[in-house]
Amino acid sequence: MRTSIDIPDALMERVKRAAARRKTTLRRLVLDALEQSLKQKPERFELRDAAVGCSSATVDAGRINHAIDELRQQAFQP
Repeated sequence: MRTSIDIPDALMERVKRAAARRKTTLRRLVLDALEQSLKQKPERFELRDAAVGCSSATVDAGRINHAIDELRQQAFQP
């Protein structure tokens, strides 16, 4: 499947250099990184609620990333 993503220029330069150093293609490097990322378990951590009378809440990286993505999407809508 063909798709497109927006990669910041500075990161793309680093990726191209890494692919050249490893003597591989940009495609292979990206596919390997995605596969590796999907194999990892999501990190979990406890975020202490500083509000008076509240207990701690569990927050995972996925929920944080989803919230960030929503904020970015709102910022780019005309």
